[in-house]
Amino acid sequence: MIIQPVILIGGKGKRLGKDKVFLSFENTLLLERTYRLFKESFKEEPLFIGRGVLPFPYKIIPDSIPGIGPIGGLLTALTYTNKDFIFLAACDMPFINKNLLSYMKNMLNRNVDIYIPYFDNGMIEPLFAFYNRRLISLVKEQIKIEDYKLRSLLNTASVQFLSESKIESIDPDFLTFFNVNTKSDFEKAQELLSDKVR
Repeated sequence: MIIQPVILIGGKGKRLGKDKVFLSFENTLLLERTYRLFKESFKEEPLFIGRGVLPFPYKIIPDSIPGIGPIGGLLTALTYTNKDFIFLAACDMPFINKNLLSYMKNMLNRNVDIYIPYFDNGMIEPLFAFYNRRLISLVKEQIKIEDYKLRSLLNTASVQFLSESKIESIDPDFLTFFNVNTKSDFEKAQELLSDKVR
């Protein structure tokens, strides 16, 4: 079973006040940190999907249907790759726990369509999840009716859930799911990194 890691770079960080692709922590671009982690974890070259040309030496695939959010990136990834699954992630997650990622990869059931974190309050994390390549028809149908919510895929796909209790046992502070969306998020991330160094 071969998994293609995909990093979405569609959002331009309007709330953050700067383009997320240029976010840097400890003198290293966040994109670079995520790229290295995924390449090591999946033994496959990660794809960046969402924009056109960026000043980075990575494989960048523009959205096949721009302007519809992450589901457009998912469609592009499923169309582009010939791998069994893709692992879809956002570009603004500075604290991805490699042990959690490894656990999910090892527990992935090849017969499901989606493997996704699910929390006790009903929330899910569709941008840290596995998607089977055979989902492409379902994704196209959903886009056709202008339903751009990734969550809607769960209504008709076969789904494997990663429970909150299991996440907590590996990543007690749930930092994997920390996103940098605002200036205060960025400042908090810098503080957390400083605390880790001490």
